[in-house]
Amino acid sequence: MSSASNHTSEPTTAKRFPLLPYSQLVWELMQTEPQIYNFAVTLRVSKATADPERLKKAITSAIRNHPVLSMAVDADGMQYYCPSDDILNGQFYSVRFQEDDNFFDVIIHHNRILGDNVSGRILTEDIFRAYRGLDLEPDPYLEYLEWHEQYKLSDRYEQQRQWLEQEFSVDCPVHPLTDLPLNIKTKAIEGVKIEDFTPLREQLIAISEKHIVSVSAIFSLAAAMAIMQYNNTCQAALTWAYEGRERPMEQRIFGSLHRDIPLLINADSSKDSLFRQIRTQMRQGIAHSSYPYTLTKPHTDRWNYAVNVMQMPANQDLLREAPFEAELIIPDTENLAYSLLDIEIYDKNQLVLLYRYSATHYLKPSIERYTQMVRRNIEWLIQ
Repeated sequence: MSSASNHTSEPTTAKRFPLLPYSQLVWELMQTEPQIYNFAVTLRVSKATADPERLKKAITSAIRNHPVLSMAVDADGMQYYCPSDDILNGQFYSVRFQEDDNFFDVIIHHNRILGDNVSGRILTEDIFRAYRGLDLEPDPYLEYLEWHEQYKLSDRYEQQRQWLEQEFSVDCPVHPLTDLPLNIKTKAIEGVKIEDFTPLREQLIAISEKHIVSVSAIFSLAAAMAIMQYNNTCQAALTWAYEGRERPMEQRIFGSLHRDIPLLINADSSKDSLFRQIRTQMRQGIAHSSYPYTLTKPHTDRWNYAVNVMQMPANQDLLREAPFEAELIIPDTENLAYSLLDIEIYDKNQLVLLYRYSATHYLKPSIERYTQMVRRNIEWLIQ
């Protein structure tokens, strides 16, 4: 998926744009690891509830509605609009169909360079709308790229850069100390640790309302405190995933618009002070988030290894809106670790933290130690 097999003839007149910040990061990683951030998923549809031909047309219409899926990236890492007749096979994705007597499978291979979690939700909603015969809202991705390039030249963009570089110039840890060095010469294999916080949900909601912070902000605070405790320091930082999309034109864009925002916490014995810190850090982070500080050199040397906290979308809720019976199937394979330590928050029937970590760098007892520190911090914060 990392080669432009259906874009062999590059139009010389097509306007080139730089990749968006996270896509640029993925592109650079792909130059040495071509298969990095490749994912597979199958949408299994009950043929008793769906018309396969109608669904194929709906998928084709939805893909054509999003320009990023018709973009190609040249050898210099510049993207340009290059629509193809073979809409089911792009430079960074493919869609194929398979069926038997009972099920119609939509088998999707895709790369993270194309878009974020919100993008997947937007595309799925469009497939459902197209299947129902409803109009699709246009995706102004190309207009956004034009706007984004102009914004990068603005005074506000420069002011955000200066503020972020001053605010986060401190030398403090951004992850728990690893058991093996970061530069170990072997592929990082993913490990997973699940922690159930469902019994604490009501208390977490009450504290979040009292201190005017989100539940995910409380988990971010607890995670930063645990980094300090693990490393025996008085400061720690991490990143948290922000969907962005504040502007009206961004609402229906399939693209990599999400932002990893840095967050810095100082040790304090006062809960009120800690909550003030996280509230201020979240608000200031959003206010200065248009500049991709953690994704720019030389800052990537540090922030690529930061703990990242993210609130995950409820994909199963989206499937309940489908005009047919369907389920998502994700292959059970050994995964590479693309990050040193991610903390994913799932809040539906259960409130769960899923820790995705590099089992190449962290031993299980170390991850167990860190996750228990996070839990103790949560329990203390909500008392």
